Amino acid sequence: MNIGVWIPLAILCMIRVSECIECFSCQNIADRNECRNTSQCSSGQQSCSLHIFQTDSELRYTMGCQNNQLCSSLALSPHSIIGRSVQTRQQYTCHECCSTDRCNENLCFHKKPSECTDDETLDCARLNTLFNVCADVHHAKVTCPKFCGLCQLVDGNWAEWGTWTQCSVTCANGTQERSRTCSNPPPSNGGLNCSGPAVDTKLCTKQLCPVHGNWADWSSWSSCSVTCDVGLMKKTRTCTNPTPDRFGDNCYGDASEYTVCKIDHCIAPVHGNWSTWSVWSTCSVTCDGGLQKRSRTCTNPKPNALGDYCFGDNSEYTVCQNQPCVSPVHGNWSTWSVWSTCSVTCDGGLQKRSRTCTNPKPNALGDYCFGDNSEYTVCQNQPCVSPGHVAAFNAHRLNVLSNLVCAFPIVIFNEGNAYNPSTGHFTAPVDGIYYFTAHICVKPGQDVYFFLEKGSENMIVKVRLTATDQQVSSTSYSCASASCAVKLTRNEHVWVMMHQQYTTSQIFETDVQT
Repeated sequence: MNIGVWIPLAILCMIRVSECIECFSCQNIADRNECRNTSQCSSGQQSCSLHIFQTDSELRYTMGCQNNQLCSSLALSPHSIIGRSVQTRQQYTCHECCSTDRCNENLCFHKKPSECTDDETLDCARLNTLFNVCADVHHAKVTCPKFCGLCQLVDGNWAEWGTWTQCSVTCANGTQERSRTCSNPPPSNGGLNCSGPAVDTKLCTKQLCPVHGNWADWSSWSSCSVTCDVGLMKKTRTCTNPTPDRFGDNCYGDASEYTVCKIDHCIAPVHGNWSTWSVWSTCSVTCDGGLQKRSRTCTNPKPNALGDYCFGDNSEYTVCQNQPCVSPVHGNWSTWSVWSTCSVTCDGGLQKRSRTCTNPKPNALGDYCFGDNSEYTVCQNQPCVSPGHVAAFNAHRLNVLSNLVCAFPIVIFNEGNAYNPSTGHFTAPVDGIYYFTAHICVKPGQDVYFFLEKGSENMIVKVRLTATDQQVSSTSYSCASASCAVKLTRNEHVWVMMHQQYTTSQIFETDVQT
């Protein structure tokens, strides 16, 4: 094959010698100085070239002809630089071209001098004028560093590798790491950073890891342990998925599990039933009210272990009545006390006398005294003012108006005509202190609510003077009183306000007095 290629080319070069150049031509060799083969390249279209690349830790060389269009850094990968010195820089590729005979033996050989000097074989000023070589900093720094002002540019270089870390595992296979820094020297003034990995890893092998045990699947449930009544079923599992080995942990938990199984009863259930009731016991007391008891037992029949107990209570009670332990003692009033002094020192007032239900006092079975424990009467003194301003009245009998005012229709006396039996209003003739009392009785089983109130004639503005009185008795008549002293201005009104429309079926009319 080589003969077929080179013979026509040699003839062509013999005819047109001025258009060919001779270049060293070898592929993938370890030392470029050992290359002795040459080839004829087309002058003006091809140049001599040298490619340096790295495989593992070894540099390899390829030498030969190269089309001029590929003799440019633009034709290379972004990470390779034409003309880099592999002896002084940690870059793994170099590609340079030249256009004289056998010139590619000394390409890519730019050791950086200790002093900043330009390549003597180049006219840096002319190259920069024609091709602006200073713009390509990383080529200019090895050819025209002084002319291009790149003497302070420093490319980064790796420092020595650090020590290996400990293995990442304590058993089986793991990794170790070591690292290095781009600090020998660090890049500065636009110099290149280090190329290549900053971290290196390698495999490390330890002793085999322990095997921890794991449970296998549960077995199916066994048959019931009994043929009747209640028994147990069992399922098991083994610590074999995997079995613990090399000091591994055993399985955690139980190797067996149980559940209850229930089959038909070995004997038939017997449900309980009540016996007949016993006779009633004697009364728990000999007088007044007590209790009697009767009982029964769940023995007709008695339930067995599988049967239900009897439903319901085993005891029953009833009330028994005997003669009272003591006789009832009904209350009776004591004699009236003497009349008190008059409630005022001038004009009309009230005197009061009282009695107690202690003659005798009723016991728990007796009735309380019937009637009121207090009684009032009007007393007359010297007039406080001129006789024309004396006002006192006494009236009774039930007459509840539609506005719930009780207008007592029967007037015993009406001194000063201040009381109006049609409206039930008392009108103060002058400014002063007035005293009022109301006394109402109810029939057995009834109650009554009433109040003393004062206010304007139309009752729009009013003030309650007494609290509600309530009397309830289921067996006898009962009475309630409301009394108060009040300061009135001239033409203020006072009336008795009932809680509702009471009738003579509720109020004991004979004793209604005011």
